[in-house]
Amino acid sequence: MSLLAPLYVIGAFAIGAPILFHLIRRQPKGQVPFSSLMFLKPTPPRLTRRSRLDNWFLLLLRALALILLAIAFARPFLRSVTLSQAEVPGRRLVLVVDQSASMKRSGLWKQVVSEAGRVLADLQPADELAVVAFDDQPHLLLGFEESAKLTPEQLQTSVPDLLESIEPTWLHGEMGNALAFAGDLAVRHESKTQANKASSLDDSQALADFQTAGSSDPVSTTTHLILISDMASGSELGALQTYAWPKTLRVDVRRILTDQRTNASAQILESKAESAQDLERVRVRVSNSADATSSSFTLRWASDAQMNLDAGAGNDDSDQPTELPIQVPPGQSRVVRMPIPGPGMTSLVLTGDDHEFDNQRFVVTSEPQASKLLHIGKVVGEPRDNLLFYLQRIPFDNTRRVVSVENLAPEQLMDAPDPSVVPLLVVTEELAPQVAAKVKDYCEAGGRVLVVLEKFQQQGNASNANNVPDGDSESSAAKVPGYGATVNLLADSQLDFSEADVVDYAMLGRIDFSNPLFQTMADPQFNDFSKIRFWAHRVIRGVDDDWQVVARYDDGDPAVLERNVGDGRLFVLASGWQPTESQLALSTKFLPLMFSFFDAGTTGQASEQYLVGEPVEFPASKSAKIVDPSGGSFDYNQTSDQEAIREPGIYQYQSTSQSNAFAVNLNESESRTEPLDDEVLAGYGVLLGGNITTAERLENQRQLRDRELESQQRLWQWILVLALAVLGLETLLGTLWSRRGKAESVPAVETG
Repeated sequence: MSLLAPLYVIGAFAIGAPILFHLIRRQPKGQVPFSSLMFLKPTPPRLTRRSRLDNWFLLLLRALALILLAIAFARPFLRSVTLSQAEVPGRRLVLVVDQSASMKRSGLWKQVVSEAGRVLADLQPADELAVVAFDDQPHLLLGFEESAKLTPEQLQTSVPDLLESIEPTWLHGEMGNALAFAGDLAVRHESKTQANKASSLDDSQALADFQTAGSSDPVSTTTHLILISDMASGSELGALQTYAWPKTLRVDVRRILTDQRTNASAQILESKAESAQDLERVRVRVSNSADATSSSFTLRWASDAQMNLDAGAGNDDSDQPTELPIQVPPGQSRVVRMPIPGPGMTSLVLTGDDHEFDNQRFVVTSEPQASKLLHIGKVVGEPRDNLLFYLQRIPFDNTRRVVSVENLAPEQLMDAPDPSVVPLLVVTEELAPQVAAKVKDYCEAGGRVLVVLEKFQQQGNASNANNVPDGDSESSAAKVPGYGATVNLLADSQLDFSEADVVDYAMLGRIDFSNPLFQTMADPQFNDFSKIRFWAHRVIRGVDDDWQVVARYDDGDPAVLERNVGDGRLFVLASGWQPTESQLALSTKFLPLMFSFFDAGTTGQASEQYLVGEPVEFPASKSAKIVDPSGGSFDYNQTSDQEAIREPGIYQYQSTSQSNAFAVNLNESESRTEPLDDEVLAGYGVLLGGNITTAERLENQRQLRDRELESQQRLWQWILVLALAVLGLETLLGTLWSRRGKAESVPAVETG
């Protein structure tokens, strides 16, 4: 016999207390003073009737009744069956393992393998298992179909070996994608399992009932995702915003922690040079983890040889470059300026924290390339009334280029410029056909031409024509085309140009902020052009579909036009930017707009800085190859070949036409190693819940079976009836014996 609530039986033991107290012999207490006891005989105290048990059978009946009541409350039942291992329902487990770069911290991966082993040790024959690892993409290491062919003992051996064969990568952790992938994996497998069960049913009504019962939720309540991760705050969870989490799918988070919590990282910030000193300094941002226990760090530049010395035993401190100390409180960041790296320096090294996996930021120390902005047009009158005056004051220089602004008269342009040396050519004067042909050749080769239509040049051409003698007027008109004809020569178009009749002033009314020219100013805090007034502008008619109108004036006339010419691009401004034409040169929008013209459509020059997993911009070809940091190389025949770039370092792109070095660095988000709270996942709709062990499931199943048996047998009712019968017998016997005792105690009376 078993008991459903055995604690009630403890109350039955309290029945013995009154009996025990009743049987204790009481000794006389205290003494009464008396003058003399010498004439009295010592007499021991006698037990009275209160020390003896009267009607002990009634006492036993009462005790038995109380015991039966206690047993009835304990709800006894007869366990005729036992729950075996084979009767335990199977679980569906998806083991999700984090192998992003933050897991490279010392000792974390061993904890992952150990935690996975604890999960596998609890597998039962009826369980289903899938293993998913993730970095920037989820990877299915073991599917449900493959694991179904293996026994639990085989899985307990093969899965840890599989995890030990892989290791954390240098890629960013996309935890949201991984959880959504694992959830879909469980849903698809459950749907497939239900379809297989349904197809095996012969009865059509049973099939319909099964489909109706299974259509409510595709995931059973025994499905769990077991997430083994350090739960770093840098993990990306955005994919969960658009994912509908299954209602009965639970995530069991197994955190991998370390006692060494201080982790700092350095990031090199790129910015445009505003002065000559900016070309000699580099801005570096140092960030410290929120749970750090230290705040003192150092920065230094290092070469490959110095890093090899640091890793070896023969490190010589005298060869180390100067270190820059910096204090960064936990959870904060600081920006410092460091000297630009010298020749041979390939990385920025941070020291002072507990983890080294993200302490090195690679850089390419190539010399800034010299380039030109070429202005073609005459400069007359006051300098401030000329477009060139403002072009010469734009800080085009940065850490990768040094730009010089040069001016040429149209007749001085002897050959078409090289687009790799001259990224932008600004035309502010009507060109003769032979000069325009050279500019067109430059644009078709990949150059960018900006034609500015300004009223000043038209008047200048007209005055020049009036000063020409009568006999030379026809030849002079052949040399200098009509107003705006340069644009038609460059674009092979038939545009009409005239002077606009502006009342007071005009403003920019419609701007295409999706165009690269204005994309940098698309943010609401920068896209207000209402304060820029144009005193005059040109009207452009005949604009066809080959032209793109990037901006218009408030009167509807085109303000900025753009068109592809060969491999290059042609831009047309309907007004100048000098104060006699507009307020553009004096506004804050002038610099970013001119930077956009200078950099618009640049595809030939790839970036020198990339993140691990980010696609590089170098063109693939049959002769191209990429040399990795260790000196090995691989062919770069197609874009997919760049997937071999899987670790930080300095790489070399080589082809028959060019050779470029580029740096690949770790995503800075991986340096945010402070752990996330479980509530963050819950905020995305993820349902959290621990996965119970087999022993706990057996205990739960046993308790359910016990309650079912007890509710079926209902022995407590019979025991309660028996207790009431015992109490009735006790009451009856007590009444009879009480009457008999009274009759015996009445004395006999003699008569006569």
